[in-house]
Amino acid sequence: MRTNTNYITAAVAVSLLWIFIMIAYLGLLDEPKARITALRQRYHASVHPAFDDHSELFILSATHNDHNDDISREIQEEQFSLNKVPEKQREISYAKYAFNEFLSNRIGPRRKIPDTRHYLCLNESYSEELPAASIIICYYNEASSALIRMVNSILDRTPSNLVNEILLVNDCSDLDNASDVAIRAYAHENWNIDVVKMLNTEKNEGLVRAKIFGAQHATGEVLVFLDSHCEVNERWLEPLLDRIVADRHTVVCPVIDIIDADTLKYIESPVCKGGMSWSLAFKWDYFPPSYFDEPKQYVRPVKSPTMAGGLFAIDKKYFNMLGQYDRGMEIWGAENVEISLRIWMCGGRLEIVPCSRVGHIFRQRRPYGLGIDSMGRNAARTANIWLDEYIDQFYAARPNLRGINIGDIGEMKELRKKLHCKPFLWYLQNIYPELLPNNHPTMTDRKKSDMLRSRNIARYHIILYNTSLCLTAQSMNGRLVRGSSVVVEYCRKGDRHQIWCWTKLGELRPMGSATLCLDSLKGPRILKCHLQGAHQEWSLMGRKIYNAAVGQCIHSEKELSSVIKNRFCSIASEWEFQVNTQTK
Repeated sequence: MRTNTNYITAAVAVSLLWIFIMIAYLGLLDEPKARITALRQRYHASVHPAFDDHSELFILSATHNDHNDDISREIQEEQFSLNKVPEKQREISYAKYAFNEFLSNRIGPRRKIPDTRHYLCLNESYSEELPAASIIICYYNEASSALIRMVNSILDRTPSNLVNEILLVNDCSDLDNASDVAIRAYAHENWNIDVVKMLNTEKNEGLVRAKIFGAQHATGEVLVFLDSHCEVNERWLEPLLDRIVADRHTVVCPVIDIIDADTLKYIESPVCKGGMSWSLAFKWDYFPPSYFDEPKQYVRPVKSPTMAGGLFAIDKKYFNMLGQYDRGMEIWGAENVEISLRIWMCGGRLEIVPCSRVGHIFRQRRPYGLGIDSMGRNAARTANIWLDEYIDQFYAARPNLRGINIGDIGEMKELRKKLHCKPFLWYLQNIYPELLPNNHPTMTDRKKSDMLRSRNIARYHIILYNTSLCLTAQSMNGRLVRGSSVVVEYCRKGDRHQIWCWTKLGELRPMGSATLCLDSLKGPRILKCHLQGAHQEWSLMGRKIYNAAVGQCIHSEKELSSVIKNRFCSIASEWEFQVNTQTK
């Protein structure tokens, strides 16, 4: 009997020992998570005595001080070092919003960003009688954390006397009701309802008409339109308002810094101006280095032929006088080019102001859509209203748009007469001569491009700079097909999918096919050559490979099999062309 009791006692003791060991082991595994929880509680305790430890979405407080910034950075360093981001959640966030919404939630409603202004901006002075602005932010299925962080950046970095109101226009979001509930709950607890106002359209209007809806509800002297996934920088509004005070017919844009869609890192953009191609696709035009020989050029407002469209300020009376946006446009796309042409041709002026900077999440795709080419339709509509005898240049670039229904443009034609607008030839000669046929600016990069294209028999390996990786057209069973991706693979002599012909039209044709070209429209990808330039016309910008139709350069990570993407040239990859003398 005693022997049995001893066995039972020993078994219980061993079991308890194993339980203790497992608890200790699991505790060690979970230590990083516990560390983050402790940091959150420290952070919130400093600003919210009644911190609710079930709050998971917003880990940073509504109160801003240096002590909190230190803790928030510590939280982020701990959190991002875990490398255990649930893959399913990450995939869902990209599918919904086309950027890393999971990480955005972890960053929370406030953060510090680098002041990217040139140091000379610190010496700039502005009028003491600046008007108050209505800041209009239209959103549709936007991530709540990104929108909340954006509004907080405005409230934190803008003098309150210059903010008449912030109008959040919900264009009938239908993706995730929880996101809208989170925005409204945060607004109720943290924002002054007399300053931050929530508006709703009765039906989904699309971006163009949602902006008109916001403008109609605005009461400020100046309208400032911003996209819903931005963060404003230090003293961003004063330089814009100052230019409008100087001339009420001047429309102004900030320099748009980049917020990386994957890492949400805030990246400085160079000073440049807006342009366009004959397809009416917006692009960025970069200045030659000599432009900045005089330091003042870093702070002087830049005359810009077009604007990107999502971020600009305009006098409200002038906006109404111009006729607001073209109401015949659908959803999104080309409205920025249309209103740019209208501003210039009808007596106004369009500028980019270098001392105003706003960061923008540049997503690789629109996370929503109705399956129609609203951009193509809107571009064709714009061309028929404004291009006059140069309409054939547009259709040469976009032959697929001939004959499509662009709606009634009679009202816009009448508006053009009423405003006594100048002809498009005047715009070409005085505002954007670079677009004139056969009148492109002479640049060292263009000469180098022409030299490399000079003979169609020239073949090149295109090598990712300082690597042994080559631009490679992906094949299926050894054959190239339309829609194929482009990647980087180890360079191989004679591999026809790595050898490119650079034609006089600017096309980059893989030697594995006689009819396919590198096209920037969807990726880039390999598509059928159409001999029209545009998305298939490539040129050099230093060591970067540039496409004017999208205003971006091709980019690859320095990793085997990385897929090529379009990126703004300031952060894109460099390449080198190596003549190939041998093909299979």
